[in-house]
Amino acid sequence: MNSRRLLLVYNPNSGTKTIAKKLSDIVDVFTKGGYSVTVHPTQRRLDCLETVSENCNSGFDRIVIAGGDGTLNEAVNGFISAGYQGDFGYIPCGSTNDFSKSVGIPTRTLDAAKTAINGVPFVCDVGNLNGRYFTYVAAFGTLAEVSYSTPQNAKNQLGFSAYILEGLASLPAMTSYKLSFESEERSGKGDYILGLILNTVHVGGMKIRGVDNISLDDGMFEVLLIRNPKNTNELNHIISSVMKLDFDNEYMDGFKTSKITLRCQTPIAWTVDGEKGGEFRETMIEVRGKALKVLVQEKSK
Repeated sequence: MNSRRLLLVYNPNSGTKTIAKKLSDIVDVFTKGGYSVTVHPTQRRLDCLETVSENCNSGFDRIVIAGGDGTLNEAVNGFISAGYQGDFGYIPCGSTNDFSKSVGIPTRTLDAAKTAINGVPFVCDVGNLNGRYFTYVAAFGTLAEVSYSTPQNAKNQLGFSAYILEGLASLPAMTSYKLSFESEERSGKGDYILGLILNTVHVGGMKIRGVDNISLDDGMFEVLLIRNPKNTNELNHIISSVMKLDFDNEYMDGFKTSKITLRCQTPIAWTVDGEKGGEFRETMIEVRGKALKVLVQEKSK
């Protein structure tokens, strides 16, 4: 009889509902790994957060989360609110799975399940936006629509550039925000159509290329704020800069920071990890360094 206890919290509706099809095989992997498995399918929004916070310190030897980036976001908020110090496993089965691709968790479900019990812990930073934690991105603008509407062939060819260019194609329908921002590294103000606060090498299902020295455990965010072009000439300059992977010029602000405050006369609608993150006139976003221990695939030597 297995003496170690494992709690699997999964979202049956994530992505293409892969987890429900593979559930028996996943439990078999855990059982063969020496665990007695308790399974909890989430029933509603925030169920994952509540289940994790209530159970992560109650005697389970391993916690495993299965779902998309939104499910993971709930789990992370549950772990941190409960003061959980241990590591956890994650089986990605959402639409984009940006976090898992960034940290090195296999995309194949059963390989991810094996990593959840045999992997090595990776200690990474998380962000905090007005009290809500996020694993890899906080954004304003048309982020959610862009990430799902960008054609896959464009994603493959251009990566992160395709993400920005698809957003610019929606420019006439975009909301812009007249805002000011402050950080230790840089402050400024202007009229912006898109803002990304990143701790990831993947966003919207695309790999970020051209941003040097991205690290998920350095205590710093990558910030990208794109200004609202006033005319066709400025729009062309932005498009050209994106194609050249130049993300810091007179039309966009790109820099690193550990803390940034943004202020706007009208509320800014945010997304965090692809989910609605609230609307705020004043938004403070800061890094919580090395706050998360997730099990990842050991790199081959």
